[in-house]
Amino acid sequence: MFSSIRGFLSRHRRKFIFGSVVISSVIFLTRYTQRKLREWQENEIRMLMETSRKRQYYESTERTCNQMISSLAVNLRNSVIKENDTEVIIYQLRTGSADKIKSWSRLKVLAITRSTVIIYSYTMLVTFLRIQLNLISGHMYKGMQSVDNGTIGSEVQARYMALSSYFIYNGIKSLSSFIKCKVEEVMASMSLTERLTLRDLLQIYWTITSSISADSSRDPIKNFICYTLEQDIKNSDTSVYSKLRDQMLDMLESEEVQDLMQKNVRSGFVLLLDRISTYFGEPCKIDGMLNSTSPSSSSVENPIIEGATDDSSGFIDVNKTTMALAKIIPIVNGQVPDNPTQNDFPADWLQCLMINNDLKILGANLYEAVS
Repeated sequence: MFSSIRGFLSRHRRKFIFGSVVISSVIFLTRYTQRKLREWQENEIRMLMETSRKRQYYESTERTCNQMISSLAVNLRNSVIKENDTEVIIYQLRTGSADKIKSWSRLKVLAITRSTVIIYSYTMLVTFLRIQLNLISGHMYKGMQSVDNGTIGSEVQARYMALSSYFIYNGIKSLSSFIKCKVEEVMASMSLTERLTLRDLLQIYWTITSSISADSSRDPIKNFICYTLEQDIKNSDTSVYSKLRDQMLDMLESEEVQDLMQKNVRSGFVLLLDRISTYFGEPCKIDGMLNSTSPSSSSVENPIIEGATDDSSGFIDVNKTTMALAKIIPIVNGQVPDNPTQNDFPADWLQCLMINNDLKILGANLYEAVS
């Protein structure tokens, strides 16, 4: 019996060896596959948890950013109004205590300057805070995930986040002065009795922005840091704070950010003219604006609007409607009232910037790259 078994094994030895190798290989591959599958599953779970934590941290950053924008915009608006105060001029015109021609000329410049500065300054503030918040949040998240990266101390955070205060209280003075000079150049030859269409008014704003862009040494888009970080960059060091600030400077000076800001500035003027266009189409609304926000305009003859009706049906074509410049000035000035009102132009413009998808993508990409 044993001899027959030995003979069987001897005859089929190769088959048994081959079968053993195959079976061992299958067992090994099965176990290896199971181990790799477990590792893959664990990595997927870890990545999902990491992505979830990162998303939650980013969403928290977005909420914080929006809160800061809303809070700082109030102070920024007050600074803009303070630097471009029209209340005194309007009071003098109403009481007849000043030269009307000179006062109207000053009001003409300040009204247009005020709305232009609001568009530029809000764009700069929101862009600045998006970059600033997402940059430091990315570093803080990265620091929490690895002890090797270290953490950003509260003192560094406070100093870094205080950078925006320079722009609000000091940089805005330089910005207002610069834009006021450009407005004076453009408006110098325009008479108060000159009649303008909505397209003419838009062309005035485009001429102002072109003049601003042409001044490469003071253009707020090309020289962002001169209005926001001019004092701070003089104190250079190798600290964590300095590295954070330098990274932010690199972003502010990048062509991508400058193009985005220029695009948003143009959108701001389109929004402004869209709001003003409603006054060109509604004479009663113009009367209300003049009575509530402007001095007597008796120095301007002719009707408030001319060429408004396009046909017998009474349809008003705002593109063909003309209005004396002296009638337009109170409307433009009223877009940025001294006392904030619900849904006034600065509030609408700020909201547009806060929900701007391009700015959100910029912040998200920066946060992702850093974290």
